[in-house]
Amino acid sequence: MGSLSRPKLDLAEPGNSELTPGSLYQRVLLARVWLPITIVGVVLLYQLTIVPLGGAIWRFWSELLFYGILGPAATFVTLTWIASEVKRREAAQIKLEQLFKELQESHSLLGAIQHVTEQFASAPDLETALSAASVGVTRVTGAEGAALFLGGSAGSDRHLSVTQQHGLSANLLRDAEARAVKLSRGEGLGETVSLDRRYWVLSNRFQIGGRSQGSLHAYYQSEPSGEQRESFNILANEFSAVAEAAQGRTRDLVALVEVDRSMRAEGNLERLLETLLERMMERADASLGGVYLADEAHILHLKVCQGTPSHARSAVQIGEGFVGAVAEEREASVTGQLVTEERSGPVLSGANSAVALPLLAEDELLGVVVLGHEAAMHFETDTLPFLNLVAGQVSLAVHNARAYLQSEELAIAEERARIAREIHDGVAQSLAFSALKLDLVSRLNRSDPVKAEAELDATRVLLREMIKEVRRSIFALRPIDLERHGFSETVRRYCSDYGQQNGVTVDVELSELPQLGVKSEAVLFRIFQEAMHNVAKHSSAENVSVELGTCNSGQAYVSVRDDGVGFDPDAVGERVTTAGGLGLRQMQERIEARGGVFKLESGPEQGTAVFASVPQ
Repeated sequence: MGSLSRPKLDLAEPGNSELTPGSLYQRVLLARVWLPITIVGVVLLYQLTIVPLGGAIWRFWSELLFYGILGPAATFVTLTWIASEVKRREAAQIKLEQLFKELQESHSLLGAIQHVTEQFASAPDLETALSAASVGVTRVTGAEGAALFLGGSAGSDRHLSVTQQHGLSANLLRDAEARAVKLSRGEGLGETVSLDRRYWVLSNRFQIGGRSQGSLHAYYQSEPSGEQRESFNILANEFSAVAEAAQGRTRDLVALVEVDRSMRAEGNLERLLETLLERMMERADASLGGVYLADEAHILHLKVCQGTPSHARSAVQIGEGFVGAVAEEREASVTGQLVTEERSGPVLSGANSAVALPLLAEDELLGVVVLGHEAAMHFETDTLPFLNLVAGQVSLAVHNARAYLQSEELAIAEERARIAREIHDGVAQSLAFSALKLDLVSRLNRSDPVKAEAELDATRVLLREMIKEVRRSIFALRPIDLERHGFSETVRRYCSDYGQQNGVTVDVELSELPQLGVKSEAVLFRIFQEAMHNVAKHSSAENVSVELGTCNSGQAYVSVRDDGVGFDPDAVGERVTTAGGLGLRQMQERIEARGGVFKLESGPEQGTAVFASVPQ
């Protein structure tokens, strides 16, 4: 915080002033010694040299005149000297009292300034800080009122708006708006007279990030004193710093919200890394950037980059160059001047300053984010907290992507095992049974043609059922292009093909859906697909009703209801269905893992209803 000028005092310790060299007390003590000696010396000199010059008459009159003049003269000189010393002491005491009073007033003013500064510095948001500043300026400086303006740019008043004002009439407020516009254009003075010379106005332009971002105006009914001007400027400068810090926090918060939204909406890891890297480069004002990911051998591979040719991909060893050193030490680092051996990899080949942040998941090194710039000493350490937060989001995205890939590989392995089991337990056994039937038909054809024909008909029916089962499995397993057609249109197309494939009537009711992330869409469609396959596989239903929409909680939902034979959910809760490999409990766990709701209603001869919803 700026400071008012304070008087400097050199005060002796109370109670010991008589010991201070050169003090009045010390001089009086010395006078008690040299003054009598001086008088005695003068008397002796006179008696020994002047008096013996004449006779008795001369001796009488000379002594009378000498002592008559010497006594009063010595007394006069002594008292005059003491009076002058007392006068000096009294003047010094008065000056000391004045300085002490000024010191008290300065201390009180500085305390008031500090209190106001703490109020708007500790405000939870910018609006509260503005209110505290406008009130504080009027109280501390004795102004009639004050107005603060934020926003706008030089040469334009379109974005200037009164963010807070305190104690101003409508006329003064309009005058303040006009002054703010002039200051935003680089016009106007810091101190002027306003409204027919009835008010003095102090103005101060806010410099935030090196640019004019608003102004503060205070109105006084008389010409402000130097102390008022100094107090006003201190508060204006302090508020500029607070406003800049608040805008920085808001900017970082908005960026983090955008990062979180990107992570929820983007399913492709490379595109997500590009988005997060762009956010970090914008915040740090970097011209170069890249994300290195570590493989199983702990070699860093450049996954995405900005400001560098996309084909310039290369690997960096742990401990190699600036990037490798950060990966080895697992600590964020900023350097203002890169040396040649630190410029490993294409990202830093043309950089002179850089910042690198490790990507960590618990004790595992996932990679490194590096930002660079051609200018030396470009990056500042105050950007590290925000960059570390985004780096944490990048680490989470990479960790989740790797976990998803591992789960995908596991799911593929499980799917292969399930298909093999189904072929073995279903189609293979049915085909073997059909082969036995055909052998029986061949033997019966000679001895009992009628029975042979009946067995042949039964075999035809069994083969047709097996063909339907194989087609149902193929239909359920075929890939669905959600990204191409969108969720609602994909469901509509699926239901149309489903009805023709399975010989059932499907009634589809589609309503408006909220915006869903890729993963949420995939999970919701997987549950819908599984429910539809269960209808074809187990329900013997003739009619199916499908609904898509938004429930009261704002979640997107899908509902599948059939008029089939139904079942007891408690009896088959752990059963794994044939098409997707998802049991009822697995379906519920997948939905709830996304923060959604899963409901199942069924009973013997009562049909089945499945409801699933997921948040945006």
